[in-house]
Amino acid sequence: MSYLLIFLFLTSIFCNIAFGLGPNLYPLRLVLPITLLYFSVLFFQKVILFGEKLQLNLIVLLSILFFFYSFLQTSIVSYLRFDLLGSHYELNAIINYAFLAGLITTIYLIIITKKDLFFKQIKYSILLFYLAYTLYAIYEIITGHHLSTSDLVDAPWWMRNVPTVVYFNSNDFAAVFTMMLMFLLSSFDKDKTQKTVFIIAIFTIHILIIYYSQSRLALIMSLLFFIYRYPYNIFKLIGLSLIGVLFFWIFSNDSSFMQTLDSFVALKDDLRFSERQSTSVRLYLYIYALISPLSNFGLGFGIDYSAEYFRTINDANLHNIINPHSYILELLINSGVLVVLYYITINVILLVSNWSNKNYDLFVQIIIYNLLLFSSSSSTFLWPIYLFFIVYICKTSHKSTT
Repeated sequence: MSYLLIFLFLTSIFCNIAFGLGPNLYPLRLVLPITLLYFSVLFFQKVILFGEKLQLNLIVLLSILFFFYSFLQTSIVSYLRFDLLGSHYELNAIINYAFLAGLITTIYLIIITKKDLFFKQIKYSILLFYLAYTLYAIYEIITGHHLSTSDLVDAPWWMRNVPTVVYFNSNDFAAVFTMMLMFLLSSFDKDKTQKTVFIIAIFTIHILIIYYSQSRLALIMSLLFFIYRYPYNIFKLIGLSLIGVLFFWIFSNDSSFMQTLDSFVALKDDLRFSERQSTSVRLYLYIYALISPLSNFGLGFGIDYSAEYFRTINDANLHNIINPHSYILELLINSGVLVVLYYITINVILLVSNWSNKNYDLFVQIIIYNLLLFSSSSSTFLWPIYLFFIVYICKTSHKSTT
């Protein structure tokens, strides 16, 4: 029973809000209550009936207290602003926030009661969904067809060859897809002994999909992670590519070579930050997010209020964009200064602990994880990011005690 529920639970997380019976009845909302109830009973049996002593590492305990404090403060602020100031909070956002609390509680309960089974199963679940994401992303790139939950489902045809898979936008997909890759390579190739051909094949497919997603940060982070883990293989691929270009230049005619150069120029221009307004828009979004505590005494505006906050700002430089495009700044707007400082503190502890214990793979993953979230089209309700964060915490805890 535990095995099946863990699998269904992980499946519902990586299905995100797709494949639902309606707009608000997606897999996680169906699976989470059952899983939470089942593992709550197991926890009660283990701790209360059998009297087993809980052994929680300091890092795990601090993380549990962080989530508890974050939910408590954000909920209280939301209630007070609703009662005293008449602030409006979407019912669906409140329900999602309650489910987020249930999601995080369930992950911790599973790890406490069935730790070995969870970590054994999560590797293969992520592998399964990474392959499924890859196949569906390729399908989207080729056909331009998307699930109904994608923001590109009704986009013009020339915009549709951008993969979003089960996510609302391509940035969210690219961020989670990159986290999955890092986790898989670190889990299945701990000693970096995979054959060069295999690594180059994974590198090529992953980078192409991320390139088509148009997420420049995810592309850069993916490249850096591959270079960190497999510098010889990647530089070997680069060297062979340069040799191939040289041979092509020698034996091709001038027109073919010029067309190829034009393609490289187009690629360079597409990756330039100056070609789009997104950089300047993000700058203004970040500025307004950073000054948001001045309007709420540093306590935040409450549950999923960031969009409403940006609607109140009359600045043409925002181009009517109301998404903070940064998970950490969204946390600042919604939950306040202390919650963000607590989050940063936990990440610093994780980094210091992994560096001091020479867990460099986990150290690099945590850095890239936070960079992806800081500059992605984030959402408070992007379920997989919480799974990865808690996994990083528990893996750090395990390695620091062994």
